[in-house]
Amino acid sequence: MGLRYDFLKKSPRVFRQMTTLTVEEFDTLSSKLKPEWTEREYARKCNQPNRKNAVGQGHPYFADFQTLLLLTVMYVKTNCGNIFLAVLFGINEQTVYDISKKMLPLLQDRFIPDSKLRKKRGTINTMDELLEAYPGFAEVIADGTDIVTQRPTRQQKKNYSGKSKRHSKKTVLLVNPKDGLIVGRTKLRPGAVHDKRILDEDRLHAKLDENEDMLKRTDSAWTGEDEKKGWLVNKRGRRNHPLTQDEKKENRKLSKIRIKVEHAIRRVKVFRRIGEKTSFRMKGKLDQVLNAAINLANFKQLLRHPISA
Repeated sequence: MGLRYDFLKKSPRVFRQMTTLTVEEFDTLSSKLKPEWTEREYARKCNQPNRKNAVGQGHPYFADFQTLLLLTVMYVKTNCGNIFLAVLFGINEQTVYDISKKMLPLLQDRFIPDSKLRKKRGTINTMDELLEAYPGFAEVIADGTDIVTQRPTRQQKKNYSGKSKRHSKKTVLLVNPKDGLIVGRTKLRPGAVHDKRILDEDRLHAKLDENEDMLKRTDSAWTGEDEKKGWLVNKRGRRNHPLTQDEKKENRKLSKIRIKVEHAIRRVKVFRRIGEKTSFRMKGKLDQVLNAAINLANFKQLLRHPISA
């Protein structure tokens, strides 16, 4: 018998260290996810080809749903290998792989608690859906972040960031400054690609430009964006053309607001599977883990800082 939810919740401090969630927050998350897990499992079993037994028969999972969720959250929070998690929970390595494969899609959507900010269930995939789900959404902060990866066996130069001196993947996050929620991100790109280019070549950039009344706050990496379309960019000094005192003052003002995107990135990188050097063999697994980490960060933010009317 390995680690189980009922045993770990008896030590709230250890529980929070291993999941970043309190026991009460985890129970809320579990209660919102369990009905959908039941539906997905029933649909998966019904669609299995050549199934002979009735749905509900067969070998059950090694533990209840809360323990399965605990395993998945710990998989995202820690950077432990599957072998260590298998020993910890008293199962084999393949079981850890199978459970994370089934549970990670569940953590990517439909679990954020109901609030005045978000009335619809489901993911936000377009800027139109974002504006519909966030009434009065009038400002966004954009910033890029690196996810450090192990040195690949192929295309090493393409994935090497000369600025950070390491191999990485990059994405640009969009944050709502009013509540610190991450409301969107671009596709993952190789580390050698500049932050501005990542956003320019993503569909989010065109959607942001369509809404000229929306303020878009960014750092000096986005120098050249059109101010008429709502872009507020930190000024950048050049050789023999240093910033004036007024420009420095404006930069400080903008940076005091932009710090909220840095805090949002920190809340995501608390999940060490993303925050530390990582490696995924399965295609698309990094996207899944990143989405799960973003959603868990948003979940904590909504519970700990309720959104007022």
